[in-house]
Amino acid sequence: MEETAVKLTVKLKTSETKQFIKTCDVKNSTVTLNSLHENCAALQSEVNGFLTTLVEEERSVSNVNSDSKMDESIEDEDSSEDDEEEEKCSVNSNGPSAKRLKQ
Repeated sequence: MEETAVKLTVKLKTSETKQFIKTCDVKNSTVTLNSLHENCAALQSEVNGFLTTLVEEERSVSNVNSDSKMDESIEDEDSSEDDEEEEKCSVNSNGPSAKRLKQ
């Protein structure tokens, strides 16, 4: 007798595939609706957990990348602010000039 199962295949970005299979209980050579429903619900729960884990891993990787980019842009902003302050406090040939800094 052939086995009855609910099967779902997830294809990842890396072209890998992950299969989820839930075998249904067979009574008198037929599958009950209740058994099919329970297996579909269990399969959905298992796949949701798998996909949630993938999304969380991807977010953590993208957060690390964006944090490093933010650190670089903050350093760039700090150096440009220092340059502006030096320009504002520079001495010209007529003597020192004072410019008010916005605070």
